[in-house]
Amino acid sequence: MTGTAASRRLEYLAFSGVTIDLAVRVPRVPQPGERIGMVPLGEYAGGMAGNAASAFATLGGAAGVVSTVGDDVRGRIAVDDLRARGVGTTWICTVGEPTLWTIALLTPEGDRTLLEFPVPAPEAKYERFPAVALDGVRFIHVGASEGASALPVMEEARRRGATVALDLESLGVEIAVIPEMLGASDVVFVNARAARAFGDDVLTAVERLHDLGPSTILATGGAAGCTLRAQDGRISRIPAHPVAPVDTTGAGDCFAGAFAFGRTRGWPDEESAQLANLMAAISTTAMGSRGHLATQEELGMLARDAGLAVAGRLP
Repeated sequence: MTGTAASRRLEYLAFSGVTIDLAVRVPRVPQPGERIGMVPLGEYAGGMAGNAASAFATLGGAAGVVSTVGDDVRGRIAVDDLRARGVGTTWICTVGEPTLWTIALLTPEGDRTLLEFPVPAPEAKYERFPAVALDGVRFIHVGASEGASALPVMEEARRRGATVALDLESLGVEIAVIPEMLGASDVVFVNARAARAFGDDVLTAVERLHDLGPSTILATGGAAGCTLRAQDGRISRIPAHPVAPVDTTGAGDCFAGAFAFGRTRGWPDEESAQLANLMAAISTTAMGSRGHLATQEELGMLARDAGLAVAGRLP
């Protein structure tokens, strides 16, 4: 990385939560009424905005986060971790509520289920975020759960020529303003569970999402890879990179941050998606959503070994 976000004009901003994730190992996700034992594994900095921005910064981009944290130990740990990774924290607001934290239930296969506590003062970040902070920003990434508060920023970013991406997970499909948020987006990242709200199969879901406004849709499927509808309308399947997963927490966020990096460099969507798949796969090989964020050099070696077109863009 050549410098930190603090010393460069930000080109990427992620709007959502930053968290501390308490990871525990369970033999399986419990059923209603069932009692099972668990093994604590550790606490790790996480959250969609922080994970995606950290991936973008690790690749060499100037990334920042717009979020809220509490004036507590978890909040300080979360912010310090971002700063250590070169992520801009100017627009992280400290509020009088506990920092967002989650319990990540990890199975022996590395799959995870998240239990999430309330987000602290979610509107505060938008009340304190000035439009001038979008100057020079080329890509913004917004969690769907941000809801109506995010719409003015999404629309303003578009007016200024930035690419607007919406991160759509199952929690977000119930948000009342999702159609408006999709209409204000250029790119959508949607996981398999959320995609089912738009179609019985992934191709139907991708086309329905496109009809609502975005030109680029990336439907992620973990080990199954992702389905891409590129800006030019072509639909392709991008295979996943095979790994032995340890912890899949945050893999989709790392995918999004890496795709945004390629997109802001003017790479074709398919090559950006190849980079994103590699970044996401490697992120699952260590504990914590940022336990292993790969550099361009590491990803370049993997891309060449796999014969991927994106290899030509990487050192």
